[in-house]
Amino acid sequence: MRFTIQYLSFFVINNDGQEQDPVKRYKHYQTLDHFDYEDSEIKSFLDSEFTRIGKRKAEVHSDTDNAPTKIGRFMLEPGHELDSNPNYNLFQKLRTATDKTSFHMACDDMLRLYMNTSAVRGGAFIVALAKLNELFDEPFVFVLKCDFESKIARVSDERSLISKVEMAISARNIKSIQYPHMPEEGMLEPHELKIHQASHARYFEDFLKFVSYEKSKPEIVADQVLEMVQQYIETKWQGGGSGFAGGPAGADSAGYDAAYPQAASPDDAEYGQAANLSEGHAYGQEAGAGEEGAYLQAAEAGRYEEERAAGRGPVLIQSGNWSPEVLREASQFEVWAASDKRQLQEKWTHEDVAQATARLTEFQPELDLKFKLGDVSVKAKMTDYGENVHIARMNGRYVVLIEGDAFQFEKGISPVELLYPEEIDEVLRRMNERHAARPKAEDDYPY
Repeated sequence: MRFTIQYLSFFVINNDGQEQDPVKRYKHYQTLDHFDYEDSEIKSFLDSEFTRIGKRKAEVHSDTDNAPTKIGRFMLEPGHELDSNPNYNLFQKLRTATDKTSFHMACDDMLRLYMNTSAVRGGAFIVALAKLNELFDEPFVFVLKCDFESKIARVSDERSLISKVEMAISARNIKSIQYPHMPEEGMLEPHELKIHQASHARYFEDFLKFVSYEKSKPEIVADQVLEMVQQYIETKWQGGGSGFAGGPAGADSAGYDAAYPQAASPDDAEYGQAANLSEGHAYGQEAGAGEEGAYLQAAEAGRYEEERAAGRGPVLIQSGNWSPEVLREASQFEVWAASDKRQLQEKWTHEDVAQATARLTEFQPELDLKFKLGDVSVKAKMTDYGENVHIARMNGRYVVLIEGDAFQFEKGISPVELLYPEEIDEVLRRMNERHAARPKAEDDYPY
């Protein structure tokens, strides 16, 4: 995959001053046509980058929330064509440039858009028009940003040893936009562009105000889980009729709450406290650990309220006139969903969870299941729940059972690899004996 450059404009962005809001300036260095580019030093610097950008794969729904490469789509109102989108028109202006002057003017418009974003850093801003002659007649637009690298030096002589390199740039962390997106060789998608930025700052994608990005797969899963939670709340407070997340099929709410008192109506005295979603479910924690969990939960609740007020964070949709108790429980679920670190909520039965995971994995069988029990990390697939991974309680503590046909150990041998496993009944007996031998204290358990 070799791109042939037709035009390339090179700009330099400088931030004057070190104060909080520095003055941002830019300077146009040069606009090159095909022959200028072929004879320039920048050719050796960028040729391989254009190929790398073109070959870089991306999914419309990325696998992670902070995927470095994304697919953006031009935002359109219903019934309107692409030329109603200002960002699309700017890319088309670049693609249809017929000389260096018209291309330079279109590039200047692009750079002015970029300069209006927050957190603009100094560096080189490059816009190129290139063709992939073996596949297409239509050109591609590449927008590149290379930040200035700090503390870059070159070896000079025996006396001074090194000399500082001013305004050094590197191809290592180039941010890039390619339009149009090429999902496969020989296929173009005019509604989409491909953007790449390895840093956590998202300002490089923000300057295209009329380009949207689809939700990542974890975000889609979170939305689906919240839909199930919504069904759970509505079914529970409508009298517990049969249906998903309303308890086992055919069970009424009274029987469900009796069997699982931790999921009961919030009329009890403990309901409404910040610690209810953490301290009340801390099986096996030492005394005092629940209090710390309560503080963490309260902090998460405060952070969530700020995000909710700003229009961010998960929100359950109110259906009908919800009572204050229902609203309180829905709010706690929203805080739970918005938290970075969460505890087991003890709301649903095994059958409910198995049904929910089956719905999630029906179209996404590769979903991961990751959690920590104490200091032990477990990584499995969502489909393993109830099949190869089981969660239970024993003597006031949580237990995870993992079953499989064979073990595999890596990186260094240990005596554990020599074990002849006991039957599980013997292991459970030993665990019970160990529990019975523990000294009993009044505050041994947080419940």
